[in-house]
Amino acid sequence: EQRDNEDREPTMPPIPVGKTSRQVALATLLAAAYSNDYVNEHLETQILRGELPAIERPLATELAFGVVRRKNTLDALLAAAVNRPRENVEPALWMMLRLGAYQLALCDGVADYAAISETVELGRWLGRDDWTGFANGCLRSITRLITEQSIDGPSPFALPLTAGRYRRLSQPIFSNPTDQSLSYLSKAFSLPHWLVERWAERFDFNELCRLGFWFNAPSPLCLRVNRLRTDRDTLLAKFAEAGITARAGELPTSIWLDSPTRVDQLPGFAEGEFVVQDESAQRAAELLAPQPGETVLDLCAAPGTKTTHLAELMRNEGRLIATDSSETRLKLVPQNAERLGLTIIETAVVTLEGTDIPPGPFDAILIDAPCSNTGVLGKRPDARWRIQPDDLEELSRIQLLLLLAAAGRLKPGGRIVYSTCSIEPDENNSVVEAACHFRPKLKIVEQHELTPGQTSDGGFQTLLRSESS
Repeated sequence: EQRDNEDREPTMPPIPVGKTSRQVALATLLAAAYSNDYVNEHLETQILRGELPAIERPLATELAFGVVRRKNTLDALLAAAVNRPRENVEPALWMMLRLGAYQLALCDGVADYAAISETVELGRWLGRDDWTGFANGCLRSITRLITEQSIDGPSPFALPLTAGRYRRLSQPIFSNPTDQSLSYLSKAFSLPHWLVERWAERFDFNELCRLGFWFNAPSPLCLRVNRLRTDRDTLLAKFAEAGITARAGELPTSIWLDSPTRVDQLPGFAEGEFVVQDESAQRAAELLAPQPGETVLDLCAAPGTKTTHLAELMRNEGRLIATDSSETRLKLVPQNAERLGLTIIETAVVTLEGTDIPPGPFDAILIDAPCSNTGVLGKRPDARWRIQPDDLEELSRIQLLLLLAAAGRLKPGGRIVYSTCSIEPDENNSVVEAACHFRPKLKIVEQHELTPGQTSDGGFQTLLRSESS
């Protein structure tokens, strides 16, 4: 997994401690680019390092995640506003300009003067006073590109915002979607061109725009109620009493929060009454339907959100083994289980391809396979830039090996749920069909293709059963 080289800053100096939301956002973006890590791996560290007040954390999060999501869009705007070639602008300065452009073009509720002045000050904060004049001029040029007018639909002048809204630009920035639709989608919605080209084989232009809007909006927060500790109505009543707006989801265990909040501050968190989990992810354990007293394997389990769901469905009775190839991430499983009051979970480190998974045999196995994450690009902002076309072949190879290894550990009549958060057929139907070819006793019982935004994350889930004879 490699980030685009253009974002790398090989000789980046030490980053100061950020004390404001914008400083923390820029520090996060630079640290992620320098280390080639995921942006969320650095955000919390930067927040804690600078002791950022709680009231400023939502803006820091939106800025850091938003700049990563809309990189292509921001670069298209900057290309029209910057009066020198991109290669002549230092990478850290370009990242700072992206941050300013995001506030001006895509961040609601930030005044232009604040976006410009605060971004320019970031240059001084980094010890680069020589950047301030250039940054000020570039960002003022951006303001001349942006209008307060809306526009009905895609065009070279149309900047996609959220929820189907477009802002009119003062000059054409993007390709004409009539005859260069893929280029428009890639720049305006900030998606890799190869991925748009791939999706265009299955989705029409309107659906691609809808996916673009969904993936560029902050993901709503969904909770799974721990029914061993409470029920949904009781938890909703607790939230209402605390002034937290929430609503029941489609599943009996799901609750949607209507505004961002710190999860660990919610009523019932310390008591283990809920965990954060999207509805689409909740459906995987529900599909497997593990029963109390069964022996169950959760392959690729870390950090344990689905594992704990399995244990809850088993009513904390039986044996549940959670495995993962990452020993560090696997340590999160017992931590999550302890908060939720679950005691039947064991853990074991295995290889990435599952060659040494526990012998079983198992009544039921969940495989939440490593994948491209193309169904959850909104929730995982870096994913769209990390995945490359050639990766799909390697991922599908690993996925098939995991599914075959699991099938070899299944009791006669046992069941497997194969799950991904990808919407790529190579990782989904093709893997399952290949597994059934190599293991003729493995039969498809039920299959679901989850479309992003209808009404939650995208993905794929298949229930398979092994013939008993």
